[in-house]
Amino acid sequence: MIVLALDTATPAVTAGLVRRDAGEHLIAERVTVDARAHAEALTPNVLGALADSDLQMTDMDAVVVGCGPGPFTGLRVGMATAAAFGHALDVPVYGVCSLDAIGMSTSGDVLVVTDARRREVYWARYRDGIRTDGPAVDAPADVPYQGATAVVGSPDHAELFPLPRLDATHPTPLGLVRAVADWTAPPKALVPLYLRRPDAKTLAERGGTTRLRGEGRAVITIDALRPADAARCAELEAQLFEGDDPWPAEAFLSELKAGHNHYVAARSGDKVVGYAGIARLGILPPHEYEIHTIGVDPAFQGQGIGRRLLDELLAFAGNGTVFLEVRTDNAPAIALYRSAGFVEVGLRKRYYRESGADALTMRRERQ
Repeated sequence: MIVLALDTATPAVTAGLVRRDAGEHLIAERVTVDARAHAEALTPNVLGALADSDLQMTDMDAVVVGCGPGPFTGLRVGMATAAAFGHALDVPVYGVCSLDAIGMSTSGDVLVVTDARRREVYWARYRDGIRTDGPAVDAPADVPYQGATAVVGSPDHAELFPLPRLDATHPTPLGLVRAVADWTAPPKALVPLYLRRPDAKTLAERGGTTRLRGEGRAVITIDALRPADAARCAELEAQLFEGDDPWPAEAFLSELKAGHNHYVAARSGDKVVGYAGIARLGILPPHEYEIHTIGVDPAFQGQGIGRRLLDELLAFAGNGTVFLEVRTDNAPAIALYRSAGFVEVGLRKRYYRESGADALTMRRERQ
């Protein structure tokens, strides 16, 4: 069996080919370490590994992909690409925990950590290659490392723990293949391991049109979000998501630069009163989409602005599958998403560190 192995859960954009017979044997791999190059580097790395191996894409018997934990955009790039290859080749696609792809190749009591950004780490504990705790996300000071004999993973974060460090830094093709629990069982649906703040939290409500006016209400227009709007969006984030990792202006500027993203603004005159963004994931169709964020100025809520922003994002996605996450206590947003065809597909217990609130993962199926 020849397996194509992919992972985009860390800054390492990994693609490799592994032969499974009496064991696992690496045929070829390509790795690009760049946290902002998942979409650009993954397919070229696949093609490079194929060229190094003298194999053809049609030689693949299965695909394995790391499903995180990791940043939402990076995960979706890898998973959408894996799904596209599996569909095109008519082969099974297996999703695995990316931390397992590191930890399962260790011995003893080992802590695996990767970068969760925002001064946190994703972590899991392993004993002789078997996961005993996690995956989870915490500040390094809150990670229960006591009793571990070594730490492995992101070098900058491994050094935060007073433990001997092992060499592995990211999931490898061999590790990904070894992390598949049962090759004889049909693969389960690919579900990303998101362990932190949903980036698609919203206080939006239903109804609306491109130009909205009601008694005593201003005219609202919807158009493209611009770099000059980043500071205003950050101001709204601080109001809407106080204490829950609001995006700074730099985060909006970074997202606007990405060619696969679509961001829009709701304006009252020249003032931004709402914003929303979505990402197209993967290079090869069929594409999937991830809603990053929707926010509406509290003074303008109840006017249908959130629904119009959501409609703009869904228009960009066309008939593609769309994912998002939302707090379980945000009833108006959940009702809005349900009315737009989203269904709940998962529950993240205590997803919000500050409040301890749970989060729903929701999906709108391909139309």
